[in-house]
Amino acid sequence: MRFAFWVLISLIAWLILGAFLTSGDTFYSDLKEMSYVLVIDWVLEKSSSSPLLLLWLVGVCIIGTLLAVSFAFCSWNNLNKAMRNKKGFASTLLFAIHVLFIAILGMHLATMVFGFKHSNVELMVGDTYEFESGYSITLNKVTYIDDIEVLKMPYKKMREHQTADNFHYKKNRAGLTLSYNGNELKTGEVRMLSPFRYENIRATLSFFYLPKGSESDVPGVNLVIMKNSLVWLFFLLYALGISSVLLFLLITWRKN
Repeated sequence: MRFAFWVLISLIAWLILGAFLTSGDTFYSDLKEMSYVLVIDWVLEKSSSSPLLLLWLVGVCIIGTLLAVSFAFCSWNNLNKAMRNKKGFASTLLFAIHVLFIAILGMHLATMVFGFKHSNVELMVGDTYEFESGYSITLNKVTYIDDIEVLKMPYKKMREHQTADNFHYKKNRAGLTLSYNGNELKTGEVRMLSPFRYENIRATLSFFYLPKGSESDVPGVNLVIMKNSLVWLFFLLYALGISSVLLFLLITWRKN
């Protein structure tokens, strides 16, 4: 248990170190580039040009693996104690919590490896983006009712201006068509906080934009296109884990 505690502290410290390193332009830009794709794709294709970020990522993976192993041993010990001493529901629940958090760590690893991710996809009306051997997504139309001059501001200032009062996230939307080998799969809309979905493929609207120097009154969109068939399981495990912890705290608090 003491080992698990220090491993957890080490992981927190390592993550804080990563946050500190983002104050450097090179590390920050490399981290941002990695976030645009699946981590495994970045490691295989681009990590050689970012040794510091690769070292930090390897550290996260090593410490995370040690934490998972520690949780596994703790779970095994708790199960043995529960079986030998025939302890009650709280002991069994504690074992389940350990198992769930091992599964959550495994899901974090899976999201770094499986599926695909394409970020910073910029489309104007009529543009098509092709990806993953046969898929394509086309921007059919854009409905934008707010002040378009805001989109000409620097990104940070634009985001600060787009408050709930100034930005109508339900009314500003874009029409998309997803196709595979030229055959239409789905036509629908995407809005802020409301992705376009088809089976396990999801297109999320990051923001509306205008190309530099453009005088158009119809903006384009910046999308993130992802596919991960394990997303629903990921969130289910998180919900079960949090619920189990809260239930455990409630039970043990009542006993005390």
